[in-house]
Amino acid sequence: MPISTINTNIGAYAALGNLRTIQEQLDSVTKQVSTGYIVADALDNGAVFGVAQSVRAQISGSVASNQELGNFIGTVQTTAAASTGISNTLSEIRAVLTHLANPFQDRISNEQYREQFASLCDSLITYRNSGNYNGTNLLSNNNSLAVLQDAQGTLLIINGTDYNIASALNGILIGGAGTTVLQSNPAAVSNSTNAASMLMQGGTFLSVVGSVSTVLNRIGALNNRTSMQQDFNTTVQNALSTGLGSLVDADMASDSARLTALQVKQQLATQSLSIANQNPNTLLKLFQ
Repeated sequence: MPISTINTNIGAYAALGNLRTIQEQLDSVTKQVSTGYIVADALDNGAVFGVAQSVRAQISGSVASNQELGNFIGTVQTTAAASTGISNTLSEIRAVLTHLANPFQDRISNEQYREQFASLCDSLITYRNSGNYNGTNLLSNNNSLAVLQDAQGTLLIINGTDYNIASALNGILIGGAGTTVLQSNPAAVSNSTNAASMLMQGGTFLSVVGSVSTVLNRIGALNNRTSMQQDFNTTVQNALSTGLGSLVDADMASDSARLTALQVKQQLATQSLSIANQNPNTLLKLFQ
């Protein structure tokens, strides 16, 4: 049988302990609802939070590498556009060389075609120089480029010598490579014999066309490789984000229900404590 006393209120102690427990649970659920995380910081769960931070670092590295690749793709696409312009111009030059290979061409027509040849060569130089993106022109053998392609720090190194249009156009243009100013090769069209020899199988012109085609092939392969790496990085990001979510994300539907229940419990515990605190007052009736 419980002892009636005014010094020790056992009921109030029990009600107060219950209220504290409910308040702690309510604070925890409120934090989860407000942050969206079941583990928002190291105070919630140090081990899980440490793992989550490591995963977040991997995601950040993957995002950064994709940004680098995106910038690099800009260089590749600019290079591809310039190289395509060069290839199209070579098709026009072939028609001009065909006319110049005619030994019975009249002098005025011959001069016009030679002038057109020089003009088209100027277009080749313009396309070559316009292949510049953010200070880098892969069409010059003086330029090379490196890009970070994944979060592990793997470098993709591109050598300008593999895409050097100046070298590919040797025989059509003269004047050197790199940043040296190029110009048309007058010897190529000085007479019908030279023009015809350039068009022969294994001649200079077909060699130039083949070299430019090789450059275009390398650029296309580089673009595909970079795009595939971007897709892979995105897949890795999604996988890491999914794993991170399973570690730290709160179940908002469940937490919402728990929050409502704990709020009701809090009200009941507060009322129970109030009732328990009134118990000593009942002893006063014994002295009336």
